[in-house]
Amino acid sequence: MGEDAVNLSVDFLGLRLRNPLAITEGPLTRDAETIRWALEHELGIVFTKGIRPQAAVSPSPYIVKAGRSLMNADWSDIGFQAWLEQIRRLDKGMPFVVSIAKNYVTPAEAVEMAVQLEAAGAPIISMCDYVPEQLVETVRLARPRLKVPLMVKLPPFLRNLEQVLEQLVEGGVDAIAAMDSIGPVLEIDIETGMPTLGSQDGTGYLSGTAIRPVTVKYIYEISRFVDVPVVGVGGVNSARDVVEMVMVGATCVGMVAAPLLRGLGVFDRVAGDLRKLLGKLGVQDINAIRGLTHRRLREFSINYDRRSQIDYDLCNYCRLCAKVCFVRAITDTGEKVLADRSRCVSCGLCASVCPVAAIGLTTA
Repeated sequence: MGEDAVNLSVDFLGLRLRNPLAITEGPLTRDAETIRWALEHELGIVFTKGIRPQAAVSPSPYIVKAGRSLMNADWSDIGFQAWLEQIRRLDKGMPFVVSIAKNYVTPAEAVEMAVQLEAAGAPIISMCDYVPEQLVETVRLARPRLKVPLMVKLPPFLRNLEQVLEQLVEGGVDAIAAMDSIGPVLEIDIETGMPTLGSQDGTGYLSGTAIRPVTVKYIYEISRFVDVPVVGVGGVNSARDVVEMVMVGATCVGMVAAPLLRGLGVFDRVAGDLRKLLGKLGVQDINAIRGLTHRRLREFSINYDRRSQIDYDLCNYCRLCAKVCFVRAITDTGEKVLADRSRCVSCGLCASVCPVAAIGLTTA
């Protein structure tokens, strides 16, 4: 199947988006100008930075690279009144979501902000807070007063996730995004002994590649419990990451760390790669694979005895499998690697690290 035949468009809260890619809350959408810059690239929808009641400035530096991830202590914002003017300056029909930093205001105050933002032209309102009970109360208060769709962004590691989701749906939420960055975290510059971030105690919050598996599990769980669109954000860097998020239930897939580290052009590259990857997988419409993991797992049965088998037509003799096998079931003869299935303990690490997919786990 050619990539030109692949449909990437998705329906999200009444909007027809050209693809599921989103740029979510962060410094790349700090005002109308940066939102326009973002929409010059191949993405579906933009989320504004979380709006605070008053303008704020973050301590410097407030964004630092941490491996393939980011740490941030970014609390900067232009403030609510300035945002009202920024929203009015955006063209009608632009695909964007206006995010309110709910954690800085009471539920009642957040609702008043939402009403004014809707009047200014916000097509969708989102609430962000690390306290789920606050989000539930805000949705209950806001739903009767808003005509536009209302969504929330959940914090990580909710122990009572199913209960919170049930209360949000009962309150009238229209979509759910997850997840916010993980923290607090700390990194030290060993040359100075000082934190790399400029916050009071050097702590910040982690986003990017390191948190992707956490996000995938979260989106999987959320989409098990609710029948509303879900936005997966956290650790997405590639087309494969996008497909993974959609397979566990996401309608839209957000990126922040990746474009911060590599520039906004990452959206164009990921969108192009996504068409190629879906074509290679024989998928004509990205919507067809949404929730595929849920459907597949209904048929899944656990196997305890799948052991390593090497395909020598593929093996490039990198010997990594022999280095990582902690029971020495794979050995290096000096000419090739050999797998002793009688010693294999079925862990799967060798297959996972093989760079050419030459190792499979079989029961035969």
